[in-house]
Amino acid sequence: MSLKVLIADDERLVRFGLKLVLKSIWPQVEISEAENVDGVVALITKISYDLVILDIQMPGSDGLENLIRFMLVETKVIVFSGYEPTSPRIQSLRDAGVDEFIFKDASVNEIKEKLCKYF
Repeated sequence: MSLKVLIADDERLVRFGLKLVLKSIWPQVEISEAENVDGVVALITKISYDLVILDIQMPGSDGLENLIRFMLVETKVIVFSGYEPTSPRIQSLRDAGVDEFIFKDASVNEIKEKLCKYF
């Protein structure tokens, strides 16, 4: 299976770690990276992704809900968050269509479980 994933986070170390986790699950995964919302927009207008993992607090993320609504229905959207699960921001993003949240205190096994339930 050829899976296309976009990882968007302003922290290079987080992107690197997520790539390692993704490659451990799907060795053939194609991964693109963005460090801000403008980079995400530039990529999603050119490439169809199966999965987009977005950081809740990267530059330009104030309008994340609009970006999520713009993405194709077939694209699974996971938000990587340091917010509390009960935060109004989490609910706002859930209402916009986020498929899943991964909280930054999640273990590697928890991250893998959440990713694997979609593909």
